[in-house]
Amino acid sequence: MSELIVPQPRELAAWVADNNPFRGLVSFSQSQLADTRSIEAQDRRLLVEGFVEAFQWQAIRPLLPLPLIPPTDVPPERPRRYRSHYVWIPPDDVQSAQDFKGLDDFDLILRLFDFSAWRPILAQRFRNTLGPPPFDPVSLGLGMLLALWRRWSWPKLVTELYSPERGPGYCRRLGFRLDDLPCPSTFRMALNHSEPSWILQCVDSVAAGLMHCEIIPTTSTFEPADQGVSVAIDSQLVLSRSHMRCRFQNAACFKPVQERTCLAKAEGRTGCNCDDCAQHCRLAAARDPEATYVFYEGKNQPTKADEKEGKPRRQGKHYFGYKDKAFNIVDDRLFTLWPLPGPFVTANRNDHLQTIPGLRDLCRRFPTLKIGEIVADSGEGYDEILAFVHQDLKALRTIDLRQHQSDDDPLACLRRGYDRRGTPLCTYGYRLYCNGHDYQRCSTKWICRQRCLRQDQPDCLPPTPESPDGAPVDPTPCPYRDSASQGFTVTVKDTLPDGSVRLARDCQVDSEAWKLRKGRSSYAESRNANQTRRGVKRSPWFGLPNSAKARSLSDLLTLAGTVARFVREATCASGG
Repeated sequence: MSELIVPQPRELAAWVADNNPFRGLVSFSQSQLADTRSIEAQDRRLLVEGFVEAFQWQAIRPLLPLPLIPPTDVPPERPRRYRSHYVWIPPDDVQSAQDFKGLDDFDLILRLFDFSAWRPILAQRFRNTLGPPPFDPVSLGLGMLLALWRRWSWPKLVTELYSPERGPGYCRRLGFRLDDLPCPSTFRMALNHSEPSWILQCVDSVAAGLMHCEIIPTTSTFEPADQGVSVAIDSQLVLSRSHMRCRFQNAACFKPVQERTCLAKAEGRTGCNCDDCAQHCRLAAARDPEATYVFYEGKNQPTKADEKEGKPRRQGKHYFGYKDKAFNIVDDRLFTLWPLPGPFVTANRNDHLQTIPGLRDLCRRFPTLKIGEIVADSGEGYDEILAFVHQDLKALRTIDLRQHQSDDDPLACLRRGYDRRGTPLCTYGYRLYCNGHDYQRCSTKWICRQRCLRQDQPDCLPPTPESPDGAPVDPTPCPYRDSASQGFTVTVKDTLPDGSVRLARDCQVDSEAWKLRKGRSSYAESRNANQTRRGVKRSPWFGLPNSAKARSLSDLLTLAGTVARFVREATCASGG
């Protein structure tokens, strides 16, 4: 066993302040975004001005390594001896696009980034300097990333490190010595003894470094460009490593026998008497004690038939495991997203209850990042979330509407002053036009523009006994019909005219601008695809903490792998 003295990490050097090539990336206009929607993202990026010039290998090679910026609250590392030593090795083996053929994206990640900044983060699991020297925590951390990238088990990872074909290359880049490699239990122990918050700090260091390089945008990439970034909220269910044995598993299944209650028996099922169950119920998944069961219907809103009959919908999927929420920075320059991990909880926790704590934690982790828009589905359309986005974040609420049965009642719409999409109505039932959003006052102005002079029938007709389909009211007495007047106006801030928040939005729902903004949420599907490729849609490891680590590591691979993919695309497109 050899020992190496690892020096203290150096301070982050100033990185490309004046000639940053990524500043030249220009977003499409709204008309260009609409015209190119049918083009695949890979081909669409090649149309972006400055993309090839910024990401091609000849331009990015002098800038390497890309920096990682760890959080400031990480305690300094104690000097110690290690059995391995990770150090970034310049990529002299890559000179042109031809050299990319033998490298996958993980090989490029090891050449693009210097991961030495992780050492103080991952070394927090060492309590003191006593005992035999351990392996460099950065080497072990990169080994975990490699196992997740390749979907290898720990024994398979060690076998590949010993492989005469790929082993020497991986050991050189990860900092291992060929005559002193860790065993599978070393990787397993390093994972189990690393806190999920430490892995999250590693992810944040990569994201902060990319923001510092301006690869990840820190201002809006959608018009107007001087606002904060757009954040798309993505929630998904993650299957636990253990298979479900009882759908009623809960915390009581792991209490002492005298205090244990069976929820299955309370629901009229067979359950378990736990006569021979010592530490926990024999039907519980002991290695995934926090996992819970849910039935996912696939939609956030019930159908009209279900509302009338009061019956639950039958279509859906059974899940036993956890719930993952991520906050994805939308990048309209490169038609991609940059995932930032959020709360990771049991599957039966409601989505919207994690949103506000997750956004507050995101603001704590990235204090200089301004959020200018939240893009989400109707699962986030609760009053408290809408109020938080508008009042605390001062951001646009591009969140799908949560419907109510009163929205289909024209009389109720006319009384409250807005239709089923939250568009304000005048007294006579005509919809108002959106006149723009004031970003300083966080208010949206709506104006009628004398619509009644050009439209015969109102948009909202309440039914009467004489006219079931609705009888229009004569708008002649309206004082706003004068051509000198700008028309009837309504200002919407955090609430609609009747004080309701549920349908209050900062852009006209279903307008072209709304569709463009909402359409960008499809970028979030690429995160789901990456999670599937990494095999974390079902957790590769047991327990909620380790499952959360797998999620964070997968998002880290998405962040770094996206840069590697862009470098490959630009270099191949340039022919160099």
